[in-house]
Amino acid sequence: MAYYKVRIEVWCDWNPAESDLEEIIQNTSAGQAICIKHEVVAIVDRPQDIDDDEAMSFFGGQDGDADESQG
Repeated sequence: MAYYKVRIEVWCDWNPAESDLEEIIQNTSAGQAICIKHEVVAIVDRPQDIDDDEAMSFFGGQDGDADESQG
């Protein structure tokens, strides 16, 4: 299984620095912002190759159990 890092560009009429990601996504889904671009910026074959602590915690942590979390 591959894991993808995606960069998304959104235009909005409020300051997104004052919002968390969930609020930005909700506003985009509600039509209050527009996604103009998305691109894959990295692909790895194993979650252990992801160099980001927050992403690793989503996929199962740093302790080698990331593969187990995927089935």
